[in-house]
Parts: sequence; structure tokens; C-alpha cells
Amino acid sequence: MRYLVLILLPLFIYAQADFLSNSAGNSNFQLLQRELATSFNPKTTNFTGNKYFYKKPKDAVLLLSDGKEPIKVVTNYNLLDQVFEIVGEEKTLKLLPGKILRVTFDDRVFVSKNSKFYESIEENSNFSILADTFLEAYTPDYQAGIQEKPDPRYRRNNSIFLFYKNRFTYIERRKSFLISMFDDSKSKEINTFYKKNKISPRDDDELKDLFIEFFDFLSL
Repeated sequence: MRYLVLILLPLFIYAQADFLSNSAGNSNFQLLQRELATSFNPKTTNFTGNKYFYKKPKDAVLLLSDGKEPIKVVTNYNLLDQVFEIVGEEKTLKLLPGKILRVTFDDRVFVSKNSKFYESIEENSNFSILADTFLEAYTPDYQAGIQEKPDPRYRRNNSIFLFYKNRFTYIERRKSFLISMFDDSKSKEINTFYKKNKISPRDDDELKDLFIEFFDFLSL
């Protein structure tokens, strides 16, 4: 009899832990539904591939705008609808950016600005560089009259913005445009920095370095 108790005890402990975990998850979902999210019906469209930022949902921490304790969730960013999804047993929720300051993953941070989430490339006391990542539709090449027009396909793209003086400025990924964002007197110096560090307008981290280095000379 004693051996039977010893065998069953770990199973009981595991079942109890699983119940507590599920209870905590359900409680969290109810809190989200009540205060931080709303019901969500994803767009229905013919889609091939992954429409999410990550391959599968990941652990994240929500920093709330009301200063309450941060909340742990499992979520993913839907690039097609541009919302953070929380999937429950009976319904899917989308996070409300007006209620949440930031969504922090182990490798990225998303922040809320003007009722929308953006990936944070750089944030400091002077400015922010934010990425708006989305899916853009395109029609694959085909021979009209010979082939049927194919369904649209999607590819990931993003736009970069400078958030400065409480407003957004779209950053064109061109060297001449980047230099034009700063004082004319610094053009030569910026050009030298650009060449020396082999800045690529397509590289978000390298753009960040450029703005950090010459922030005092922004002409916006």
C-alpha cells in the first residue's frame, strides 16, 4: 500500500500543478478580455505561408499604461491585420494599444504610439526609431489569356519612422534623404561617417547608429 501511495503522489502533484497552471491561464485570459483586449475576427483571405511575426506564439510581458503589475501572456503579431492575438479556447482576442505601453519578447520590444503597435529599434530620452512591419500583397507573374490570374501572394515589408517632438517622420531608405534630415553644415561629416561605417539604409541597427551619432543636428 505504501508503494502505491509513493507511485501515485507524483502523479497527483503533477495534476495539481497542471490544474493551477490552467486556472492561472484562464484567469489571465479573463482579465485580458475584461480590461486589455477585445474580441477579434481575423481577415479571411487566400493566404500561403506564415502571416505572423514569429513562426508560433511566444511568451511576452505586457507593461500596462495604468501602472498596474505587468502581465505575462502568450501572443503573436498578426502582420496581415496588424494586431497582437491572444488565442483562447473559444475566442481570439486582440490587444488594445491604448491600454498597453509595450509588449516585450525575449528578442524584441513593441511599443504603443498613437493607438498602434510598432517594433522598437531605438528608444531614448530624445527620440525613438520605430518599425511598422506588415505584409504587402503582390500578384505573381503570369501570362494573361493563357494562365488563370493567380491569387495574390504576400511578402513581409516594413517602414521606418523617427518619433521626435511627439510626431512621426517617415524615413526614406536613401542616403541623400538621410543626410537631408540633418543640418547642411554637417553634410560632409555625416557623409564621411556613412562611408566609414558602411551604413546600409536597409539595416535598421545601422540607421539607429547614424541617428544616435548626429541627433543634435537634426533639422526637423
